[in-house]
Amino acid sequence: MKYKFKIIYGILSLFLIVGCSNDEAGPSNTGEKVNITQISSKQTYDQKYANEAKKVLSQKDNIQKVFAVNSDELLIIAIEVPHHERFQLSDTNKKLSKEMDKKFKKDDISVELATDKKIIIELEALEKQIQNNSISKKELKKQLKHISKLLKEQT
Repeated sequence: MKYKFKIIYGILSLFLIVGCSNDEAGPSNTGEKVNITQISSKQTYDQKYANEAKKVLSQKDNIQKVFAVNSDELLIIAIEVPHHERFQLSDTNKKLSKEMDKKFKKDDISVELATDKKIIIELEALEKQIQNNSISKKELKKQLKHISKLLKEQT
């Protein structure tokens, strides 16, 4: 009788250990690079500021995705951070906003940085439109103003 309990206890312990292992199914930032899409400068609108911002921000450890689009006077950047980093989101946002403002100050371009999911989705769609050459300069400016307005509403 005691022998059966030991076997059952051993099997249950094994299931508990295997079931509670710390094997994350989600993406991890251990050595993986951030996947960014460089927007070609041969498109309707030159995206050199957006590409430069993506390059700089992709080097940061706590950033999973970076989306950025610019016009002549406005650069909007959206970043996605890991879920466990969201507690320091406001500090991260302030720090990276200051860094991007300083980087593009000499170019006389206004920089806005967002971490909101809605802005990320909007910028991702806008990047795809630019990549496919399916947006005009006028429409691009209009979309950027709309996204900027959304940013100001949330703050």
